[in-house]
Amino acid sequence: MLPLRPGSRAYYSGMDFVPSTGPGLVVSNHISHFDPPFLTAEFPRVIHFMADKPLLQIPILGKMMEWGHVFPIDRTKNDRSALKTAMARLEAGNMVGIFPEKGIRQGATSVLGGAELPIGTASLWRMADVPVIPMVIIGTDQMYALKNYLRRPRIFVRMGKPLLPDRDASREELRDRIVAAWRELFESMKRDYHIQPDELPQTAQQRWGQITPIEQSSSEN
Repeated sequence: MLPLRPGSRAYYSGMDFVPSTGPGLVVSNHISHFDPPFLTAEFPRVIHFMADKPLLQIPILGKMMEWGHVFPIDRTKNDRSALKTAMARLEAGNMVGIFPEKGIRQGATSVLGGAELPIGTASLWRMADVPVIPMVIIGTDQMYALKNYLRRPRIFVRMGKPLLPDRDASREELRDRIVAAWRELFESMKRDYHIQPDELPQTAQQRWGQITPIEQSSSEN
């Protein structure tokens, strides 16, 4: 996080909603590779993040991630080992963080842009029976372009009120509660911070000037 601080201005809100003790499932949208360091910088507790298995296989970086309590998930299959690890860490009273959109998402491919949230997160929530802490992050994709560091782009991270477990609710109902919380946070952030169109999530290629928003929209349709 420290190397990124001089090149950005980060704004955090809602951290007082995070329970000081006990397990919790932190669910965040995912817009860039820079999300984790910004998400954890001001979070009052250690987050045990679930991350794609190939990332932990990168020399040096993978070991550093392990030291930071990150554990792998193999997204090419139904990874029961990752599920067991997540459950074990929750049972030990930890905060487990996941990016439930199954990858980096912007625009129409993201839940904030209208896409459907995969049901797997709701299944995990139901099994774990712990509070869910909704989180939304905006602006980190600007860090892909080195030229942006000179103007120190704004980064926004907002936590929402914990969503309490409900064993009587269906997986679809639980999924919809997460989606509603995310979208409510997103709308409040746009309003409170007057977020500009060029601060909204874009792909790395867009930030590098290799593809325009219009071309990206056409490729998604």
